[in-house]
Amino acid sequence: EDTSLDGGGFVLKQHIWNAARDTIQDWTGQQLAECSLYGIRVYKEGAILSPHVDRLPLVASAIINVDQDVDEP
Repeated sequence: EDTSLDGGGFVLKQHIWNAARDTIQDWTGQQLAECSLYGIRVYKEGAILSPHVDRLPLVASAIINVDQDVDEP
């Protein structure tokens, strides 16, 4: 839990969960129980999120991209 992030903490996590839950349940076809939610991560230029497989059927995950500065032609 990084309390140095403005607006971070439990309240933000709860808002994210409430906003995303129905969509993730629709995608998975499963009723979900909140057990772990990792908050905001900042990926710097050149960062790579390594390919991986979540532990089925235990984990459903999503990335919500809230800001991105991309140089496009």
